[in-house]
Amino acid sequence: MTIESAGGVAVTLGATEVATGARLGANAAVGGRAVLVNGLPGIMSWLEDGTPVSVAAFIVAGGRIIGITIVIDPARLASLDLPG
Repeated sequence: MTIESAGGVAVTLGATEVATGARLGANAAVGGRAVLVNGLPGIMSWLEDGTPVSVAAFIVAGGRIIGITIVIDPARLASLDLPG
């Protein structure tokens, strides 16, 4: 899993570590929905006031998720053309 934050880019390897990180990140959001991210399946989440929290894209092969990229950098999120 690759996470783009205001502090830089971090890579997490291992199913348990990725699941733990995803669970922690999900606690910050109040809403989420499925979206396409550059043609890949993804999820967008936001705060109660509508501020985007994250956008995640999933690389899928053979019916399995083999890669995840998550953007949580507020400046980067603000520069993206996100669905309403």
